[in-house]
Amino acid sequence: MSSIYLSVHMSMVWAWGLLIVLSGLSPVTQAGKWPLMEEQDVVGEVRWYRVSEADTLVSIARRFGIGYEAMLRANPTFDIWLPESERYLRLPTQFILPAGPKQGLVLNLAEMRLYHFPKEDPHKVYSFPVGIGREGWETPITITQVVKKVVAPAWYPPKSIREEALAKGHLLPDVVPAGPDNPLGSHALRLGLSSYLLHGTNRPAGVGMRVSHGCIRLYPEDIVALFDRVNVGVELRIVDQPYKMGWRDNELFLEVHPAAYRKETWDQSEQTLPSALQVLMGRVTQDLEVLLDWNQIYDALAEADGVPVAVGIRREW
Repeated sequence: MSSIYLSVHMSMVWAWGLLIVLSGLSPVTQAGKWPLMEEQDVVGEVRWYRVSEADTLVSIARRFGIGYEAMLRANPTFDIWLPESERYLRLPTQFILPAGPKQGLVLNLAEMRLYHFPKEDPHKVYSFPVGIGREGWETPITITQVVKKVVAPAWYPPKSIREEALAKGHLLPDVVPAGPDNPLGSHALRLGLSSYLLHGTNRPAGVGMRVSHGCIRLYPEDIVALFDRVNVGVELRIVDQPYKMGWRDNELFLEVHPAAYRKETWDQSEQTLPSALQVLMGRVTQDLEVLLDWNQIYDALAEADGVPVAVGIRREW
């Protein structure tokens, strides 16, 4: 069994990792690609970006491969459309990999992020922000696979969506051909799950939000990159993991998001852990002796900002 030690004041400095400061309009090269070592759970680094007058949080999010809500949660004091120039914006570009097999495609609904573990290159992982289904049109938790790749897809709105649009005064045609008005974008990956797709979008501002009718939307440039790398038959595992924990060397990290659809029942005033996190922590620390910083754990739960924070260290004798 694991042995967990409580430490109120730890004699160590917790950090998000290497501090990387970016400024101007310089993009991050291959922002969604990281090397993946054996037994590694944490990839990337948190970066900081100096805002310019031309920036909005939406434009910065897309430039650095971040979803809309993830950017807002990491920077709650910033104005979405008019962020104060010369201030430093936190870029949540560090991630704990979802629990479970590191293979194929894994979509974590809670963080609205897709991970690709290519079979032909097991030492790399790719990751992209996504938009998912809104309330009433929830993207399901399931396991499926890519069954077809389509360039320039046409959209055939189902009857339920046409009726919904008509109730709002909009008449949808039976088919929307490929082009700038097509909500599927330039490329689509059809899934074994009937009526669900991984696809691009003509409204990139909705990436990182719960806005679709259940399909999974990617930035236009991201769907092209994913389309080129993914083969028909690759598995897609859809999960909802608001709590993620993992190791980087001897440090234990915790990443907290709001659950995708269900409401949390945890009361932070009780100073206890949500049951799902208790189970996860037991699994991650099993057979290890770990020194935990409970203040960091409770702060991460309260903020739920999606940024990994170091909450423990493996105890060595």
